[in-house]
Amino acid sequence: MSTWTIDTSQWPIVIHSVEGSLSDRQIDDYLREATALMDRPEPYIAIMDASRIGSVSAYMRARITEWQRQHRAIVNERCVGVVYVLSSPLLRFVTMTILLVTGLGVPYVVCATRDEALAWARGRASEAMPTSGV
Repeated sequence: MSTWTIDTSQWPIVIHSVEGSLSDRQIDDYLREATALMDRPEPYIAIMDASRIGSVSAYMRARITEWQRQHRAIVNERCVGVVYVLSSPLLRFVTMTILLVTGLGVPYVVCATRDEALAWARGRASEAMPTSGV
């Protein structure tokens, strides 16, 4: 079964994760929740855990690209760091190359495991938000 979650239990670290191949409806539901997260005025760090993602549909690529374009300004204002978790070395390389060419607007890293991601996110939180308690 394909699932997605947005875990805010470690705020200001927010863990977005996807497992399997999401349906178009699941993608739309996920993006609605991700948009609602923008209502919080506090800064945060995003972990994008796609280490267990299945195939990525053309719809998913188009919707996420559109969402990123629409919300870029507010994400750049509130998000103080992004970590991409990708288990595939090839996907890590492709993602790093795309980010190098397109830029992200916030500090980022691409890594292989959630543990690496959490360590980077905690360090980034301490650096960018010293009063966050992370």
